[in-house]
Amino acid sequence: MLCSVLLFSCSKEKESTVPNVPVNLRLDLDDPANFQLNSVGGSMTIIGGNRGIIVYRRGLNEYSAIERTCSYQSTDTCAYVSIDSTISTVGCYCCGSRFQLLDGAPIKGPANASLRLYQTNLINRYLYIYN
Repeated sequence: MLCSVLLFSCSKEKESTVPNVPVNLRLDLDDPANFQLNSVGGSMTIIGGNRGIIVYRRGLNEYSAIERTCSYQSTDTCAYVSIDSTISTVGCYCCGSRFQLLDGAPIKGPANASLRLYQTNLINRYLYIYN
């Protein structure tokens, strides 16, 4: 019993309250509509997930895909994140929380849970985003 108390009390980050919806998307990176992802550091918002997905090109063959629904009071209609002008973080204008664009980790509260992160897989010119 003591081990289970210690195990659960060590976690600083709470589990996300964002609804888990099925995601299975394919982006054609040669499509001109996806030109923002042609260079490292590029990002764009796409339809999918709960309130949209932010796709970010981390490296030559590395991408991140994070849910736009804020992890703090996720049922509020204004609880969604947008990319900052610095293109390094995303922020929720409803609660003021800030998250890393690379992995959705919280960097400023009140949110203390990460944004939902989707899996990505690059095959030839197609980027697959799924959970």
